[in-house]
Amino acid sequence: MSIKSIKIKNLLSFDELIINDFKNINCIVGRNNSGKSNLLKLIRFFYHKLEDKRELPPTLNSKYSTFGTITIIYDTSRIKQNFKKFLKNILKNNTIPLVKKENINEFRIGKSYFYELRDNNDLLSIPKNINIAFQRNIPLNNAVVSFRKNKSYLDLFEPHSKNYYFLRLDIKAFFHSIEARDIKDIFSSYFEDNHMDDDKKQTLINAFINIVTYIVPNDSPNEDFRGKKILPMGFVTSPVVSNIVFRKIDIQIQKFCAQHNIVYTRYADDMLFSSTKNSRYIHSDGFINEISILVSQMKFKLNQHKTLKSTHTLSLNGYTIQYSNIRKDILGGRDEKIINEFRLSNKKINIIKKMIHFIETEKQTPRYILQKLFNYQLSPDVPIEKQEEYYKHQLSNKLTGYRSYLLSFVIFDKKYGCMQKVTIKKYIELIEKLNENIL
Repeated sequence: MSIKSIKIKNLLSFDELIINDFKNINCIVGRNNSGKSNLLKLIRFFYHKLEDKRELPPTLNSKYSTFGTITIIYDTSRIKQNFKKFLKNILKNNTIPLVKKENINEFRIGKSYFYELRDNNDLLSIPKNINIAFQRNIPLNNAVVSFRKNKSYLDLFEPHSKNYYFLRLDIKAFFHSIEARDIKDIFSSYFEDNHMDDDKKQTLINAFINIVTYIVPNDSPNEDFRGKKILPMGFVTSPVVSNIVFRKIDIQIQKFCAQHNIVYTRYADDMLFSSTKNSRYIHSDGFINEISILVSQMKFKLNQHKTLKSTHTLSLNGYTIQYSNIRKDILGGRDEKIINEFRLSNKKINIIKKMIHFIETEKQTPRYILQKLFNYQLSPDVPIEKQEEYYKHQLSNKLTGYRSYLLSFVIFDKKYGCMQKVTIKKYIELIEKLNENIL
């Protein structure tokens, strides 16, 4: 997506600069000290922040104002052209119909309902192309790390690794709470008032909504959303669409947090906040209420049962941020040792050690290990003569999965330096042990 215009205010040598009518190829010409280099520096800074690269902010032009702004407007014509091209094969009477029940598999995992397009469906080729078009062309707020290129769940934690107070807030029914009108409000600017064809039977934005949403049938077991048009959890397009829809709230939350020296990141419905030892404001009801108000603009609600507050150490979903280790001495005093480390939780590490111990020392069978450590129940569909082979295969999958966990941290540490050397050494030793025992 090409740049249409740039506006810079109160940064570097610019009091206010407005440049319109960019072309595909542009040449910057000017006298010495007219601001050519500063313009390029600010554009680079803009994109580095979108990519969450660490860089010092540019200096202000005037000290009488406390902030400066960079505004970039993009030309969305290519998105519209590509979108029309993607949808040609599924047009019916020059319109895109709603996704029908017979094209969908609905299933439940835990308490959540998922939806996916069935195989041999003309729609299957569309979502991937839509994702590519929007991921490449629409910048996101740097607080969001979910479903982004070169980002993983680990990036949710790393920016918080030097802080002391932690707070996790969960957005209830995140995907299914995004309404069609929210999608329309956000995406209309990318499609404007263009139509699918010259007869103007259907606008591009309505065609887009019909592709990325689904009306939950009235006989669905998903009782809370029966008859509602939702952004379905499980659709390939839902993660990208949700990030773009939630972007304006991400920006508001990040701005509010910056005013209070609070770090904010988000991975889908998981919002993580942290602050230094000097302020525990994030643990107050007032802070949580402020976040609740901000997300309620689009009718999102916080899941109070999943709110997690912690001090000096945060353990969440198998990952741990540890600011310090506090021990009590024999006189009742407290001895605090600064750690500043992001790592796998002790629970996961202990499981890995137990698997290795059962295999190498106790010579236990795969069946015993899986039942002992994971309460593993064999599927009744597995014939008796193939059960041991099945257990062996499943244990091998477990060993491979935990090795991947460890490897991801070793690689992540090379980029961010977030672990102590002794931890890295321990992980490498465990990886070697797992390699020796993968069946």
